Amino acid sequence: MEFGDMETVEYFRKFNYRDLAIFLIPVIVFSIYLFIFNPGIATTDTFNQFHQIASGAFTNWHPFFHTFIEMMCLSVYPSTISICVFQILVFSVMWTVICRYFRDDDGNVFKWQVIFSLIVCVIPINGLYSITMWKDILFSYCMMFLCFLIMVMIDRKGNVDLKFIVLLSLIMAFVSQLRGNGFYVVLVCIFVYMAYLFFKRNVKMGVALAILTVTFILLISSLNVAYEVSDNEKDAFATKLAHMLADYDLNLDIEDGDRQKIHTLINPDKINESYRKTNTDPIFAITDYKEFEANRSTYVDLAVKYSLRDPLHCMQYLFESSPMVWNIFKDGWNGRPYYMSADHDRLQSDFNYYYGAHKYNVTQPYENLSYANWGTPAFDALNNLALGIETSVFDTFLNSPALCMYISIILLILMHALTRSKEVYLMYVPNLLNIVIVFFSTPIQDYRYLYANLLVCYLLVIIWMGLKRTSDESVLSRGFLKRMFK
Repeated sequence: MEFGDMETVEYFRKFNYRDLAIFLIPVIVFSIYLFIFNPGIATTDTFNQFHQIASGAFTNWHPFFHTFIEMMCLSVYPSTISICVFQILVFSVMWTVICRYFRDDDGNVFKWQVIFSLIVCVIPINGLYSITMWKDILFSYCMMFLCFLIMVMIDRKGNVDLKFIVLLSLIMAFVSQLRGNGFYVVLVCIFVYMAYLFFKRNVKMGVALAILTVTFILLISSLNVAYEVSDNEKDAFATKLAHMLADYDLNLDIEDGDRQKIHTLINPDKINESYRKTNTDPIFAITDYKEFEANRSTYVDLAVKYSLRDPLHCMQYLFESSPMVWNIFKDGWNGRPYYMSADHDRLQSDFNYYYGAHKYNVTQPYENLSYANWGTPAFDALNNLALGIETSVFDTFLNSPALCMYISIILLILMHALTRSKEVYLMYVPNLLNIVIVFFSTPIQDYRYLYANLLVCYLLVIIWMGLKRTSDESVLSRGFLKRMFK
């Protein structure tokens, strides 16, 4: 698989009208969403970060790197609009670069890219997410761009230079620091792509990839020290394992001694009423995490013991507790693409809930939020459209992470058949790792955890638009980043 040669470096550096058109599509459409849902969309997670910024007392309940990014945006302009604008610009720049790489300006690809870009941007989940202040959004954008950069590296058969490796390492570092599971994604990716570069006899860049990625991760992590971030991170592994043990306690024949151990970890009087197959948070609330930390190996051994004793139930538990990963239909489980309400200002109610429950005082304007256009015809129309999609079959076609995963796999298989290159599968490795980690650790069925599935699927569609067939071989269309990093 190889892209056609680029005519001149200067051509790439010239920002032409096609690039401007692609760039403006998400900027304009997402800005309309921001205008209607001014000052942006936030939930209790977001208010937790806003309070940290306002008080100056930071924790790693959410990755501090994302809180730091929000803090920098607010320092430039003390309104949550600045965070939303930043997210819109990040996506727009990444999308423009991706489209340019897979476009031959002498052909008709641009026309199809414009049409597809419009479709992507008007789908409510993408517009709403672009102005939703969650760490998952920037994480997903970076995941999409990471998969794109891997495709560039594959296209160049590993013949990449230091400037490319610096960019790739930086994006990998961002992925690792924007979500907890991102660290494990990147840890595996370092070895996979270092091995790929070694195989392509580009040993120096393989070593540079590992060194630079680790260096960038350490630099970003040093922010935790500089801002005296306290350790208050939710242990996703412990939460999932406690949820699994609660399931086993309710459904399996547990030995008396082992059951007593489980009841030492989890309040036995509340297990039955708190257990929800697809929601670990109620179990999280009745779990003694100090006990877990003190006897971690004991509870891991218990989970392994009864998983091996009844492997069929173990598999049933895993699939039933994470249906968002594989099930395209919401049959008996409640998956949520976004947090919107038809009968009240959800932004104001989440603020009231979070600050009221913790008895926090508001010290900055960006802490006390409500929708400026709540109840207006434009707000109601777009809000009702999003809610209507969520409760209809269109949720599957427009929002489902599982469906996008299956489509992506099909596109990769067809691309392999067309290009005769098995290396194309390497571009999906980061997203596949994220899917696997979410499968084993997701606390609730929120689509945001797998939003990267949608974005990487869009990326693969853009790649397919650039495919063209020649008389002697099938290749991808002309690329314009070919010599960018030389």
